[in-house]
Amino acid sequence: MSIPRWLYSSLLFLAAPFAMGYLLKRSIKQPEYREHWSERFGLAQYPAPKEGLKRIWIHGVSVGETRASFRLVEEMLQKRPDIEIFYTHTTPTGRDVGRHFAERFAGRIQQSYLPYDIPFAIKNFIDQTNPSLCLLMETEVWPNLTYYARQANVPVALVNGRLSERSLKKTLKVGSLLTDSMTRLTVALAQSVADARRLREAGCKDVKVLGNLKFDFLPNEKQLADAQKTKRAVAKKVVLLASTRDGEEKIFLDAIKKEKKNFPEVIWLIVPRHPQRFNEVFDLIEKENFSVRKRSSEQDLRRLFAGEVEVVLGDSMGEMNLYYGLSDMAIMGGSFGNYGSQSPIEPCALGVPLVVGPSSFNFETIINEAEDTQAIIRVGDGASAIKQIKELLNHPEEAVKLAENAKRFFASKRGATEKTLKVIEDLLDRGKNGN
Repeated sequence: MSIPRWLYSSLLFLAAPFAMGYLLKRSIKQPEYREHWSERFGLAQYPAPKEGLKRIWIHGVSVGETRASFRLVEEMLQKRPDIEIFYTHTTPTGRDVGRHFAERFAGRIQQSYLPYDIPFAIKNFIDQTNPSLCLLMETEVWPNLTYYARQANVPVALVNGRLSERSLKKTLKVGSLLTDSMTRLTVALAQSVADARRLREAGCKDVKVLGNLKFDFLPNEKQLADAQKTKRAVAKKVVLLASTRDGEEKIFLDAIKKEKKNFPEVIWLIVPRHPQRFNEVFDLIEKENFSVRKRSSEQDLRRLFAGEVEVVLGDSMGEMNLYYGLSDMAIMGGSFGNYGSQSPIEPCALGVPLVVGPSSFNFETIINEAEDTQAIIRVGDGASAIKQIKELLNHPEEAVKLAENAKRFFASKRGATEKTLKVIEDLLDRGKNGN
């Protein structure tokens, strides 16, 4: 089925009132969704570039995509005093992560929500912000965004691009609406050969395989130092349930209860992916009769893990390096529901033995390669994950080997940032007429 862009645009315009309802519904759990509506609907007064500076517009949907750009942005701002960055986001959490990052660069980074892909909204946004280049992080390729960027002669690059087999099938089902969007990209910088193949099949003309920017991240040294100091004072092993999604905590808590006698010296550290679920997960842990403490109610890490506590809830943002640093091993959230897994890159970088579940479509290539090199362990369900943790605790030499393999795997994948910078430099130097 092929949907013409004019029909798609008309349907989006008619859906605008429902979008308002959606934002209000989301704001019940996350009040930030009530803010900056004028930006989402293309009605804001967006700031123009500062005189003499080229503006690079970067769209990072949420936390993962925004963070993936940080090392790249740092390098760009250091090398090019003639540029500024304008971030757009879709979620409040993505915007908040970007805001904290922007504070380090003395006004050279500005932010907004990305307008909905309605013609007048996108056109108004591009006209006012006047970017010299647009970088779409990972997956976000919108029909009107790419159309009006091309009309304004703004080159558009898909950076750190990925496209799962599942997403490719959806793209091809819609026909020319999305394949035309892909065709309008100036260049697509793919994470892997498999992603590049799918991006070409989806319509991208110029595709380069540069690797994954997330492998070039630099850990938060202060958080790691705090974690190491705490670990020396904690007698028990700490097992992290990282970036868990809705329904997964119940799966793990049920499995832990069944194996409880095998874990007398373990503290389970649960970090939900989304902050709006922190209270919900805390209530669930209490309901399942585990003794629990919140990170938000105890800033002293040694006291947080002291005594007879069974579960610590990591209800804070921006502390994943700390949580991984505190952990002896981890189970990856998002891979035990139909969520496609969260990223395994950070635990591999920090040498945390990692168990991943069956749902991995968001990171299929990375997880397959990591499994092939014995850098992670993949299991079929939550109960098997808890049993695998028991095996690693009983055989610490296996956990050490897994950690060493993970570090080697991570090191072998670095270097995408430098390659991406070269492409961006070329696009900037060619100017808007390079599209």
